Amino acid sequence: MFTPSPAINYDFVSGVYAFFSSVCLLLSVLHVYSPQVEGFYIVLVPFVPSLVWALVVRRRWLKERAAESSKGDAAATTTDEAKKEK
Repeated sequence: MFTPSPAINYDFVSGVYAFFSSVCLLLSVLHVYSPQVEGFYIVLVPFVPSLVWALVVRRRWLKERAAESSKGDAAATTTDEAKKEK
């Protein structure tokens, strides 16, 4: 459930969930002050826990990308050093 998929860009997913969570917050504030939008925020409430989930998975995704990047850099350095020795 919290394992990131390599084919998904979690920056985008987190951004979309953050946008709709902020719209939910705006509508919930307007709910108090304006009867015209009363209850509209209910539709967007599921985005709030989804945002938390996306941020947790994004954090793991970024850690995995950093680990892969450092592995690739180390392999490239080793290859470059081997070429220099020849």
